[in-house]
Amino acid sequence: MALKATKTSPGQTEGRAYLRLADTIRRQILDGTYRPGERIPTENGLSRATNLSPLTVRQALGLLVDEGLLERFIGRGTFVKRLDWQKATFSIDGLIREISQPGAKVRVIRTEVRHAPEKLAQTFGLQLGDQVIYLKRTISSSQNVFLVQESHLKPDFRRPIMEAELEATYLSGLIQGEGRGLIKYAELSVTPSLLSTEDASLLWRTQGEPAFRLDYVFFDAQVPLAVGFFTIPSGILKFTASVGVRPPNAGTFGQTP
Repeated sequence: MALKATKTSPGQTEGRAYLRLADTIRRQILDGTYRPGERIPTENGLSRATNLSPLTVRQALGLLVDEGLLERFIGRGTFVKRLDWQKATFSIDGLIREISQPGAKVRVIRTEVRHAPEKLAQTFGLQLGDQVIYLKRTISSSQNVFLVQESHLKPDFRRPIMEAELEATYLSGLIQGEGRGLIKYAELSVTPSLLSTEDASLLWRTQGEPAFRLDYVFFDAQVPLAVGFFTIPSGILKFTASVGVRPPNAGTFGQTP
């Protein structure tokens, strides 16, 4: 569907005109005038329909391409971008809120020196049987214990990773991207789990209750510093993501806008 011609006022600049055109096309995408995968009119067609220069039209379309609403294909035209579920990035807002509370406290359950098994030794670049540091702790807010962590640390005294691991502020800073420079890279994976007898007791929950296990490897540059996992009750660790064009006044998932 072609856009209606719009006449700009004498004092209107081309810069404002391209923003107005981008806003018009954006609203037409939201109201279904242009559907995902559909080709929109050509630059020349939009230029004639709107009485705007081809350069202004190109700027408007370029803005919408940058926003992820449109995509261009050489020789084919410009299309409304389809939803790409594979590129959805999930957030863990509930866990971040718990960890970021000012009253978050750490309780160390167990620390000991262990001999590294084969897989762990390979990860750390150690010899089989070399020593590593084992740490188990809980993190709690003023209301409840919400996380159990088990970690193996590489005994590298040039990096104060052990001291940092014992602080709740370190973990909250790491998750929020405000770490102290120790961790440059992390590999994470999440799997469903059930609470063991010990973890259920630490979390004040029932043995066998559903939980998530968040496995991690933390790196300083290319050097692994810590390998471990967080055990988190399912009610605390929730995954949310937004995909595609966000409508105006959209509410939070599960709530009425």
